[in-house]
Amino acid sequence: MLSVCRGRVLTGAIYVDDSGNPGVDSGSEFLPSSRKSWTAVIVPSAIAGIVQTAMNIVLAGVRDEFGVEELHFTNIYSGEGPWKLVTPHRRAEMISIMADLMDRLSLPVVHQTVSDFTLRDHPDFWRSLGGKRVDGWNLEDISHFGLLLLCSKVSKHIRTMKDNGPQDFELPLPLYVDEGLMSAGGKRKLPNWSDVIDGPTAYFRRSTDVPGIQLADFAAFIITRSQWIAVKRCSGEVLIRADELILRAAAGLNILNLPMRRTTPGELVRENYEDWLAADRVAKGLAPRPPK
Repeated sequence: MLSVCRGRVLTGAIYVDDSGNPGVDSGSEFLPSSRKSWTAVIVPSAIAGIVQTAMNIVLAGVRDEFGVEELHFTNIYSGEGPWKLVTPHRRAEMISIMADLMDRLSLPVVHQTVSDFTLRDHPDFWRSLGGKRVDGWNLEDISHFGLLLLCSKVSKHIRTMKDNGPQDFELPLPLYVDEGLMSAGGKRKLPNWSDVIDGPTAYFRRSTDVPGIQLADFAAFIITRSQWIAVKRCSGEVLIRADELILRAAAGLNILNLPMRRTTPGELVRENYEDWLAADRVAKGLAPRPPK
């Protein structure tokens, strides 16, 4: 089931997955080793049926050809697990198919990376939740803090989209999170956002049971991989085909809260990327460099 059914009417939903490279040094202060990322893909109520049909077709094809029940794009990209014997060309095609689906449907994406300095960037948000622990959430844990911060930003964007297109959203929407922070089948009450998120509750599920989570898996992988490519590129390096595939997929995502910039392979190097990130922080009223 991609979306929740109320009666026989398909509704929209919010799907969330995590990503990041904890413990891996990127060499950039903007992507510290402590970071944790959460990514949400929002399926508007008005197109939930279209999205479900598209996902059913993709997953049926993957199941028939590869015997795989779910899509984990880190494994697809790396050729791991059930994708170990699949050729790089066919694995690249899988990434392109999902990139095309996300691009054509223009599904809204919200991405939130948190690390130790994020807590200092958002003291007002911390205070708004009323303390270090609330409803089972530990705000000193960046995984917990990041998911709650993502929920806040998702709610803000959905309210704006609802105002601009009232017929597109039947609120509140259910929120499904990939298992990990809690076991599959678990749920946890959220401290706010009941006008947007049903409950308000976070439901933790396996992506085989809620395939919409695989949309979030794709978006999370593409965003974090594209960031890694940017901070690792040096001047004069040739853009390899695998990196070009990821960057093209990233360019097609409808990310609501990250700045988009046209650039060339020659311009996409760490120094320029960090300058763009610093400018974005200033535009948001933050210090240009992450606080120490």
